[in-house]
Amino acid sequence: MHVKRSVAAALISAGLVAYLADTTLAMRAEHELSVHAAQLGDLSTAPAAYVGGLPFRSTIPRISVDALDVPVASEGVGNAGIELIDVTLSAPRSSSITEDLTGATASLVRRSVRLDGVAFGQLLGMTDLDIASPYDISPSGGTASEARMTGTVPGTDIPTTVVVTLRLDGPTFRMRPSQLIDVPSDLTDRVIDAYTLDRDTRDLPLGGQADNVQLSGGSIEFSRDRINTVVE
Repeated sequence: MHVKRSVAAALISAGLVAYLADTTLAMRAEHELSVHAAQLGDLSTAPAAYVGGLPFRSTIPRISVDALDVPVASEGVGNAGIELIDVTLSAPRSSSITEDLTGATASLVRRSVRLDGVAFGQLLGMTDLDIASPYDISPSGGTASEARMTGTVPGTDIPTTVVVTLRLDGPTFRMRPSQLIDVPSDLTDRVIDAYTLDRDTRDLPLGGQADNVQLSGGSIEFSRDRINTVVE
């Protein structure tokens, strides 16, 4: 019985040591990715990085980097992120994940840009724009292809509320009012014009045109997916 307990204790100890080693390596990789991304993007604040999946080997289930207040064309700033799924390192050296990632393959690479009420409001000329889900009143709001927007249209002095559709037509993002919720009758035409928007998504930091747009957690999120991609 004593021998069995000793063997079991040794196995648990060995497993714990391996787990801690993998965790330490992952934390070191996350820090390195964060610093590297901040330098490449000339960011004042290092982004959050995540390396998921243990044991930490030549294939990594998920890597993500999320940055706040990234310059986004004429919108001012937004939140940008990149997520890599099932990353296979071609020649892992374990000393530098940023070096190992070059030439690696990922089953999915997703880039995203999120514009909150402040950033998206700049596009519409509204400094008080609020964005919410038309269907989900919870704080997170869920995701949807429509959005409820409330803001003061330029040239007016009262906030108005409409529901808009969020669509992509090739590289162009098109937003159109579908419901007028709280709009005085004498402002109908002006409000419809103010909440109508066409925008080329190719100038967003996505590496190309967006292939998805949605409301997500009170922000308008654009994303672009690439399958079986070599990381550069």
